[in-house]
Amino acid sequence: MKKLVLMFVLSFSVLAFASCGGTDDGKTEIVFWHMSPVGSESYSGMKTIINDFNDSQELYKVKGVGFSFWDYWDKANVAIASRDAPNIGLSTIDDVVSRAQSGVLYNISELMEVDTSGENIIDLTEFRQSQMDFSTYEGDLFAMPFTATTRALYVNLDVFAELGLDESDIPTTWSELETIAKMIDVEDDGDIQRLGFDPTYGDATYHGWLWQTGLDFFDEDLNPTLNTQGHIDVLNWIVDFNTDFTRSQLTSFGEANQLLGLNPFAAERVGMIVGNDGLYQTIINSGADFNYTVAPIPVPDDDGIRVSWGSGFSLEMYDNGNDSEAEKAGSYAFYKYLLSEDVQLQLGEVNGWIMAHESAMDTYVVDRPIMQKLLIEVDYAIDKVYVPYAPSWHGNDWQPYYTQILDGDLTPEQGLLQARNNYIQKQENFDSVN
Repeated sequence: MKKLVLMFVLSFSVLAFASCGGTDDGKTEIVFWHMSPVGSESYSGMKTIINDFNDSQELYKVKGVGFSFWDYWDKANVAIASRDAPNIGLSTIDDVVSRAQSGVLYNISELMEVDTSGENIIDLTEFRQSQMDFSTYEGDLFAMPFTATTRALYVNLDVFAELGLDESDIPTTWSELETIAKMIDVEDDGDIQRLGFDPTYGDATYHGWLWQTGLDFFDEDLNPTLNTQGHIDVLNWIVDFNTDFTRSQLTSFGEANQLLGLNPFAAERVGMIVGNDGLYQTIINSGADFNYTVAPIPVPDDDGIRVSWGSGFSLEMYDNGNDSEAEKAGSYAFYKYLLSEDVQLQLGEVNGWIMAHESAMDTYVVDRPIMQKLLIEVDYAIDKVYVPYAPSWHGNDWQPYYTQILDGDLTPEQGLLQARNNYIQKQENFDSVN
């Protein structure tokens, strides 16, 4: 790779280079946080990507710091809030606006406008507009899409064959899903040995099922809804899906998988599951050798909508308020490098993720039939709306009520009412101080 030298219209001087943090060889150090820690399957590949960039540089040197998925978010949130963030990192694309508003992100549009380097110029046409919209604040980009996650129905075809079924029998509606799932169920002496499907397992969510009916948690003005018969009907469908088993049986079955560190689909303990593109890599890493495929998530029988939850990552440059011009320039050079077609293709190979760059992914999936089908589902994926007064509306704010509904401690009507009241209270508290 030829030398990458950033030459856009920002005034850099010898003094600026001398004043910033540097390495032993006199280069400006750029810190990049990622999710490929030492010991992970993707560590060596990520290290190669970083080293290739460093070998091409005369002025900058990237230091990669990897964390596991769950550790990453804890550390990143604290670092960003304390203005001690890395130069570049990953975050959730649906709440970019919150960080842009707080002033902790560099304006990518401004950097693009003054970039005359001719190296790795970001081609915005290669990224989905739906994701770009989430990265935009007051008309400017404050991040770029990094991954393009989707969810789909994973189907064990060996189990289907055992029952005399094939790919033509893969369910497309909720009623078909229930019928096939019950055929797959296996129980022995009160214990679930194999589960056909459960709408709470894997990456299935209440809001995901809700979207398929055209409903949501909030209206266009971000006022909480959750108070229609449609909301209740979706919850009742979820609760009643596996009435052949008790909630205790279902919980024990799920906990047993977690205790053993098993993905229930990769371990062939469920016949069908909603999973994201990461499950494809999990199956490979587990050494599983059964036949499977992916398909669109089944939709409601009447006018169901083909849609899934995207929840992709964004790539962000963090402004800690004390970065030198050299750090800023080096960070942007590496930022562009990570978004280039060749590197996005490498990142797909390394992580097994569907990356955001469309042409790179078209190449990546050529000899991967499962990924080809997942890539199609990306076009039906959307991200959840960002709600300023309840940024965790789908998680911590909703999960306690959802759990109580599933456990039978609250009826769907009671749980939805209590959740809605909680959102209304949060909204009132937020409006009183903003």
